[in-house]
Amino acid sequence: MKKALVFVFLIIVLDISQADDRFRPQYHLLPPSNWLNDPNGPVYYNGYHHMFFQYDPNSPGHFYSKDMVHWIGLPIAIAPEQPYDINGIWTGSTSVVDGVPIIIYTGINETHAQVQCQARPANLTDPTLSKWIKWPSNPLIISPNGRDPSTAFQDDHNNYYLIYGFGSDELGGQAVLFTSRDFVNWTYLHPIHSNHYDTFWECPDIFNVSNRLVMKVSLRGQDFWAVGELDPIQKIFHPLAGDVGEYTQLIDQGKFYASKSFYDPIHDQQVIVGWIAEDDDQGEKRGWQGMHSLPRSIFLSNDGLQLGSCPIEALQTLRVEESHRYFHNIVLPSTIPFELVPDVSGNQIELIINWQFPRDKVNTHFWKTFLIDLSMKLFSQDLDFGLSVLSTLGGSQRTSVGIMTRASTTFMPNWDVPGWDYFSVPGITNSLDCQHAFGNTELGGRLDLYLRLKQSETKQQQQQQLVWVYTNRTLSQRSSGASRDPLAGTIWLESESLNDQWFLELNIFIDHSVVEVFEP
Repeated sequence: MKKALVFVFLIIVLDISQADDRFRPQYHLLPPSNWLNDPNGPVYYNGYHHMFFQYDPNSPGHFYSKDMVHWIGLPIAIAPEQPYDINGIWTGSTSVVDGVPIIIYTGINETHAQVQCQARPANLTDPTLSKWIKWPSNPLIISPNGRDPSTAFQDDHNNYYLIYGFGSDELGGQAVLFTSRDFVNWTYLHPIHSNHYDTFWECPDIFNVSNRLVMKVSLRGQDFWAVGELDPIQKIFHPLAGDVGEYTQLIDQGKFYASKSFYDPIHDQQVIVGWIAEDDDQGEKRGWQGMHSLPRSIFLSNDGLQLGSCPIEALQTLRVEESHRYFHNIVLPSTIPFELVPDVSGNQIELIINWQFPRDKVNTHFWKTFLIDLSMKLFSQDLDFGLSVLSTLGGSQRTSVGIMTRASTTFMPNWDVPGWDYFSVPGITNSLDCQHAFGNTELGGRLDLYLRLKQSETKQQQQQQLVWVYTNRTLSQRSSGASRDPLAGTIWLESESLNDQWFLELNIFIDHSVVEVFEP
């Protein structure tokens, strides 16, 4: 028997000027028109949160907010008008130095080289920080030819450090490290961290969470993290468990890229925001393209080695209390479809759903032969249960969110070998072995995921069970240019031994054409 406990909140946010666009999100951050991508320089200063972002045409847009939920748009923050940034102002970060917020950004100069530049507020008493002045000695860093400088950090001797992305076919992806005493004159040191999961790293970030150091990197179209330690003498980052680029280290299994984080002193939390790109070709027709994810608070597991994130608490202010629905002890029938939450409709909804089901209904050894094809194409139909959201009345157009506890075959590029034991390959013990053995970075990352899950057999003895949480987009939209590949990731279920049940909780946010799924 499978039971569900469901909380439903309607979320009422409406941009009147865009009310006739049924696909446009209402409580995700995006400008009125044109494209948006990378979040830039988020910072809290003098009572306001500021968010800059890559914006058409190659200039940083600017929003500010009291709560990171209700945002007010401002004019373009910095225009590409100098020789060192004439071809574009790209991703950067904001650091508060001696009480002054300072933006360091990548400028694209006359020869299309990438150089690092600085800007400061024209008026610190202006709460909107709407006007910025470029530093007269720009560019501050001209080599190596990389991009996306991070928020700076300090050591015990008041030295500043920042990193930005770099790499090559020979060197692999790198985060290069610079230091300064005055935040103007910067000295190159060395790569703080690197590996060969990609040939270039974008938007690297390094920050503290619960007294642990976390590195975040964007590569291969997704964002990865690693918990580690910084050698105080050599200034080299050493991962303690998984490394950036390994599929066990994904921040988000869906559309989430080029993220930036910042410290929120009001709630003592590290907040991260990513870029969500649409998977269709209708941006020009709509007049807008791209948005930011909901702000997420970052936390670490009890052992300090696993990173997680959840929606910031301030998002609860969007709930309309009189629209709250509570359903409990819903027994899921064997026939589908089934109306899980009757009399609830809309396209701005938050769902909190708890599933409970017997342990003997789950194949506890499925993962020994699970699919490594992360596109989920081969087993999008092999599901245990889930629900459809944003569904038309007859269900011909819908997006499904659910879980699977098994898979029927093992798939690799050009291979179809059910149940093949990758440990039988001599010398394969970690991700780099995988990469070297098969000469394929992408394949190395996927094999590493398999190895790590197989090495987690002790979790079976700790009343835990691995399942796939997936979003099936096969019938999400009718546009001929839309991607319909399902998106998925793995989580561990917790068991309650008293009644031998598995429990799963999902927090689902629906905002017109966007669905974000969290497992608290």
